[in-house]
Amino acid sequence: MKAKYRDITVPYKIFDNKENYTYYIYKNKKYTDLNKLFTDFLGSYLTYHFNVKDKEKEVHNLSDVLEAVIKYKEDFSIPNKYKKEYSSDEFKYIKDLQSKLIKNELKAEYEPNREFKKTLKEIAHWKQIDFGKYVYEKYSKVYIPKKIHSKEFDKDYFVVAGSYFENIYGALDQVYNNNFYYQFGGTKSRNNRSHFHSHNFDDLISMVFNTSSKFKIHSNQREFYSEQELEFLTKLADKLQKMKFHSPEQTHDTLDVEEYIYLKDNKKYFSLLINNIRFYKNYKKYEKEKLNAHKI
Repeated sequence: MKAKYRDITVPYKIFDNKENYTYYIYKNKKYTDLNKLFTDFLGSYLTYHFNVKDKEKEVHNLSDVLEAVIKYKEDFSIPNKYKKEYSSDEFKYIKDLQSKLIKNELKAEYEPNREFKKTLKEIAHWKQIDFGKYVYEKYSKVYIPKKIHSKEFDKDYFVVAGSYFENIYGALDQVYNNNFYYQFGGTKSRNNRSHFHSHNFDDLISMVFNTSSKFKIHSNQREFYSEQELEFLTKLADKLQKMKFHSPEQTHDTLDVEEYIYLKDNKKYFSLLINNIRFYKNYKKYEKEKLNAHKI
């Protein structure tokens, strides 16, 4: 583990370009399983129940539920006594997905004659390019997300329509025109642009960290969550507040953006280069501040 990632006391999300996967770091350990992460960090986790051929199953991640729907579409069910573990959006999504799987209605378009050239910029990521080409050639006609194991990265991926994804949410987005909706923050009014929202629970967690100072679920936003999810998120927000955690936000000056567009449109390349260097330096500064904020 790189020295800069040591001594992190608030879970920090990283995408590893070299190894091509996302994970969290907490107290010098890597986590890809949110259940394990929050068992260690929060002492709490979510629980979802469902049946397969009338045999009860228990998982601690909504993505595992979706995987079970795909794997056992004919025999999957959620008993009435466990419906409260799911939000109304999640329950509707799951039932509709199951119906479309049974009726064989999931479809996707893949890009024909896609090229996988190793440009000078991409040569450092040749493993990703080769893996992407392999998935495209072998799984272009796959319309139901399928889990495969990559020997190159020693990691599981979901493949569909010639593309691969780290999680099942991304794969389902390609073939299923539906999603969850989780909203928080902003004003108390409905449909206000100040609200934050996510379409999968895993991404929602990272948004809580990135917008910790603005995280609040108003009464009219509670409908997007089950009671256990509300309790879990409240407990997480409370702990972050007690730790006095505050994640810095990356800001964009409107005038700077307008200047960038002007320089680009008028092909003022030298000035554009200087502008990009300034943007890059500000971004690196923000990344450093964000990382340090997780070391309380």
